[in-house]
Amino acid sequence: METQGNKRRKTIFSFFKPREPTSTSEEHSPSNIDISNCNDQYSSKSQRVEIDVDSLERDPSIRIPIWQHPVNQRDEIRRAYIKMGPYQPIMPVYPRTESGQQYRRFQSSWFKQFSWLEYSPSKDAAFCFPCFLFENKKAHYPTFTTEGFKSWKRVNDGSRCSFLLHTGGPTSPHNNAVNSIDALMNLTQHIDKVMNVQTSEEVQKNRL
Repeated sequence: METQGNKRRKTIFSFFKPREPTSTSEEHSPSNIDISNCNDQYSSKSQRVEIDVDSLERDPSIRIPIWQHPVNQRDEIRRAYIKMGPYQPIMPVYPRTESGQQYRRFQSSWFKQFSWLEYSPSKDAAFCFPCFLFENKKAHYPTFTTEGFKSWKRVNDGSRCSFLLHTGGPTSPHNNAVNSIDALMNLTQHIDKVMNVQTSEEVQKNRL
């Protein structure tokens, strides 16, 4: 029987429709999570910054960390990335990595098991999408946000699976980041409603 946590993980990206997959260190916890920007209040359209989505890098190992962007642009950049979804390229064959006397490689089937998972073709490493979005400048565990995870033998390892350990419990840094996505997008919807109301009121006033 599925737990509430499992059901939750299946719907964390309900705010966007993921695009079709494109062809083409060992710590298990992400960095600290900064959700302060999610509580910002906006009162007019002038406070919204338009972001050119095409200018945003998708590859997790190449893109600029959120905290390096100007403060007044971070939430809009987060929203843009959320709408695009995790970067999950499907490749005919992923590079092999030597592991003891065996060779292992990334598996595209992991995308279905872990909806937050991203893959970097340029680094042959896995990353965490929610943790990237809400990473602090001082990252104590950057494996899934900046360095990249590639210890493939530790994925299909039962309860010791590195991806499961990274996800953690309800209050883990990873799940805090997932909750921050929900909070940010709910706030966005609220702002849009407020702005629509303000626009309607302005139109009515101009008609008087």
